[in-house]
Amino acid sequence: MILIVDAGNTTITFAAVSEENDSIVKRFKVEEDSFQEDAKVIEYAVTENHEISSVERKEFLEKWCRDIVEALCNKEFTCDEKIFSRAVISSVVIEDEKALGLIAEKLAYEYIFVNKDNCGLDLSKYSADTLGADRMADMVAALDKYGKKLPLIVFDLGTATTCNVLDENGCFLGGIIAPGLMTAANALLSKASKLKEYKVNEPLSIIGNTSQGCIDSGIVYGHALMIEGIIRKVSEKLGKKCVAVMTGGNTEHIRDYIDSPFYYEPDLLLQGLICISKKK
Repeated sequence: MILIVDAGNTTITFAAVSEENDSIVKRFKVEEDSFQEDAKVIEYAVTENHEISSVERKEFLEKWCRDIVEALCNKEFTCDEKIFSRAVISSVVIEDEKALGLIAEKLAYEYIFVNKDNCGLDLSKYSADTLGADRMADMVAALDKYGKKLPLIVFDLGTATTCNVLDENGCFLGGIIAPGLMTAANALLSKASKLKEYKVNEPLSIIGNTSQGCIDSGIVYGHALMIEGIIRKVSEKLGKKCVAVMTGGNTEHIRDYIDSPFYYEPDLLLQGLICISKKK
């Protein structure tokens, strides 16, 4: 099996993938905040004053390896046993990367972090040094499945809403990064003392007739109309109708409010990591 890891700003997903048919066998999600606390110990973050012993570091590393193996493979972890043939990691959190690398080294015969040099994308028209691995993986999967429908706009609706544009030759042109749906909602509530913690509700109307209704309309319709506007303006810019591919947890909240056609792929990023795992 292959281990794929999507380390995002909010959650980290570990998944076991069958090498026979590239299917996701099982997945294991953890909160980013809880992992980062242990990651500090795993990477021996305070070696200068020796506050963390090497024994404690090893215990934390083996705990995470054990939890991952039990969750994904339903078996006990043996310290010297390699469980996966290889591992592919997408990380947007720099603080996690050392710990994730140590975990992958323990569990797999080989591993890589996705980057501009191994993703297989044409990045010749973009300064890719700061391009997130998650965006690369999204585009790899979109090209693999919809490469005959270029140009593409690939949206990922998570903590941030990212938009990535691939021209009719499959070359990455650039994109847009905007606050995610819940990020925008929480920012609004943090500045409005009379508003409570927000939970996404289905708007009853584009025109809200209560304060709550107005917020629901603004958050949901506002994000949906932003997506529609991006599709329209990018298509105008390229002079050709673009095909939209959408992924990310917040898609569920707005998908019924977007009039423009799009393809919804909830596992797009993970599928991209599977594609990259097969590249030589």
